[in-house]
Amino acid sequence: MSLRRILIADHVSKVLGGAEINLVELLNHPNVSSAWDVTVACAPQSPLDRALADSGIRRVPYGFAPALNELRVIGRGLAPLAKIRGFLELRKATRHLDQLLRQVRPDAVLTPTNKDHFAAGAAARPLKIPSLWWVNDLLIPEFFSWPIRRLFSYKAQKLATHLLPVSAAGADALVAEGLPLARITPVLNGIPLDRYARSKNSDLRQNLQIPADHPLFGVIGRITPWKGQDLFIRIAQAWCASRQKGHFVIIGKAFNEDAPFENALRQQITEAGLSKRVHFTSFQSDSVNALSGLDALLHTSTRPEPFGRVIIEAMATETPVIAARAGGVPSIITADHDGLLATPGDVNDYLRLLMALHDNPLRAASLRLAGLETVRSRFSIDRVFTDFESILAKLPPVPI
Repeated sequence: MSLRRILIADHVSKVLGGAEINLVELLNHPNVSSAWDVTVACAPQSPLDRALADSGIRRVPYGFAPALNELRVIGRGLAPLAKIRGFLELRKATRHLDQLLRQVRPDAVLTPTNKDHFAAGAAARPLKIPSLWWVNDLLIPEFFSWPIRRLFSYKAQKLATHLLPVSAAGADALVAEGLPLARITPVLNGIPLDRYARSKNSDLRQNLQIPADHPLFGVIGRITPWKGQDLFIRIAQAWCASRQKGHFVIIGKAFNEDAPFENALRQQITEAGLSKRVHFTSFQSDSVNALSGLDALLHTSTRPEPFGRVIIEAMATETPVIAARAGGVPSIITADHDGLLATPGDVNDYLRLLMALHDNPLRAASLRLAGLETVRSRFSIDRVFTDFESILAKLPPVPI
């Protein structure tokens, strides 16, 4: 049986974001090499390129000029000059992908970001190559302006063969924008379970010099306003005001545009007198080590999360989770069974749940076991690969 030929296009050049981590873990699945002939178009020496260096996956140069690569549309509109520059660079990227598609002649092209959706979709359509849009964003007003949502919907109607949102909330958002349900198949994220087994040798507490009899609670993710690190600090302040033992750690990094927000967080901690109780540490290359050192993970996003990958990572490491009840999160957690759900932005609700968890070790142990079972049964990378195989099998053949 011949292998399915797949071209994956991802322009991201500076970070290994959630979409790219999902992609790397999918391509490292043991069945990929025997089922798919994959070509990844990515920026040379990008984090994605380096992450795939030892995988045996073929990579070819691809990317955008700064006018498009650095154009961010989440939470903001577009200036007229930025629109013109972005449009011209998108046309260049489309022409480049047209050449790649003619060389590779894939059975499908898969894209994980909006800019890549537009470029690859436009290149694939004249060649009658199916264009699969792996939608890692939530197309809602909290993230995208009305013109951007209308543009996405128009382009998707015209260019996308199938849309693959990462949660039921993502699918609902696409339908709300007028996209047909028949062309939408959610593919919830998954992780390689063997890589996320709980570590008994986490050195997080030791590195932060946390006393053995103090619980440690953490938030993990990019430092940016909608991820709610400021809410996390207010929860810590309320906890400490109740004279409870405990420490809190913010694990993550701010991109350039969010550096002022990180500075504001540090000032917030100082002004609240929490410098000895709330800690910062950068992204951990070994996320299992970090998660295994926490007594609970707090997911504090103040906007609906497209999925919430860190939640399933925590559940896989048997770390109890208290998460915001919004977006893709209810697709993961069944409240009071395998995790706890809080009202988004509500300090008192988070505090209530955290105290109840801390005061009831048996309840915490039950959540740990149920969370692990949920990930094993619903969020493995094996299931993700099977989902993609099912979608690929239904695609029309590419004309010779």
